[in-house]
Amino acid sequence: MRLNIQSDQIFKQLIIYLGFPALVFFVVFLVLPQWEVKNNIPVLVAFTLLTIVCSFTPFKTPNATLTLNNAVILSGLILWGSWIAIWSCLLEALILGVLFRSSITRALANAGQMLCTVLIVGWIQTSLSGYHIPWPISDLFVAFTYFSVNTLLCAILVSYYGKVSMVNAISNMLKNGSATYIMLLVVGGLGARLVDAYGILSLIPLVAIFLIISVVLRQYYESMHKLAQNMEEVKTFNHKFLTAMAASIDARDRYTSGHSQRVAHWGREIAKEIGLPADKVEEIYVGGILHDIGKIGIEDEILNKKGKLTPEEYDKIKQHTVIGYEIILQAGMFNELLPAIRSHHERIDGRGYPDGLVGNEIPLMAKILAISDAFDAMVADRPYRKGLPVEEALQEIRRGSGTQFDPVLAGHFIELVERLPRGELESIIGQETNAKKQLQEATH
Repeated sequence: MRLNIQSDQIFKQLIIYLGFPALVFFVVFLVLPQWEVKNNIPVLVAFTLLTIVCSFTPFKTPNATLTLNNAVILSGLILWGSWIAIWSCLLEALILGVLFRSSITRALANAGQMLCTVLIVGWIQTSLSGYHIPWPISDLFVAFTYFSVNTLLCAILVSYYGKVSMVNAISNMLKNGSATYIMLLVVGGLGARLVDAYGILSLIPLVAIFLIISVVLRQYYESMHKLAQNMEEVKTFNHKFLTAMAASIDARDRYTSGHSQRVAHWGREIAKEIGLPADKVEEIYVGGILHDIGKIGIEDEILNKKGKLTPEEYDKIKQHTVIGYEIILQAGMFNELLPAIRSHHERIDGRGYPDGLVGNEIPLMAKILAISDAFDAMVADRPYRKGLPVEEALQEIRRGSGTQFDPVLAGHFIELVERLPRGELESIIGQETNAKKQLQEATH
């Protein structure tokens, strides 16, 4: 794995330090024979200035800030061909490199990826023109090609300088503003066609429309941002409320201080370990917080009895799963957590309670929390006994694999616990006062 990462970095270094700079010189050499600039100096100057100005006019989305220069470059390519886009890109990269005091390597890398984009898109546009494809269709295809090529080449720079994988770099770029980016390119292409057909004054209504769209989208994104903030505040409040509730539940049982927090923690770690999506990981965490909520309905004399429980008393304790299920069901909230609350004492072999479910009849959330619950019950100290050493508790999990616990989940849990540094593991197991602190914070 380490060798693959090093090879990947070397490959990116070769592209950035050799490939992109060499491409700059190659493209310049390639277009010199078609030196159309000498007859179009005013166009080149105006277009280059426009691309630079557009580099400083960001278009903001909730997760990204885009500039308009790519839309301008594409419009120039459609209007006058590759030469104007190539020379304006080259001059823009050099001027911006000086203004921002970028290193020569970065300036050449940036210029190289832009020139490569323009060269590929220009070649495709020229090829399409030979097939007499209607311009709306060809322009859409060219805009999408520009977006795809530019995203891929930019991802190389982002991946190398940001020290992230190519997959993550591309994924983030696609998720953050890609639709707006394509829209800007399409608007740029449309502007080029209007100028070509009706002259420069035809841009006035297009600019007006674009400004209106910009204002509307900005207001929309601002409202979405405020909504996201409000949702985050609600989420934080819910988390504090649930944490306080879990602390209250644990406070009723003097034998299980902090138990729900630790069960939630281990459940979340198992969910991450098996690759569940973030929303499911969060559900399992909250399920762990609330898994013992039914203990509210158990008498204190039974819950805190010092001696051995009678069979009748043990049957009442087992009812906490059904009581908790009914509480959440009647509340009409957190219905996605019902499996965690009702079924976390079910066993793979069908000898669990309350429903005697077998194997895959047991919901995944409940199977995960069953392991978390059992592990914490074994390793946590109680007033009447010392917790088991971690190695012995893991051995019990192994013994119960396939009978009490799901064997695949048990294997993942054992691996993740064994990977943890000893200090971190002891810190998690020893979090007995955390729930009390959470309760105090929530009630002040």
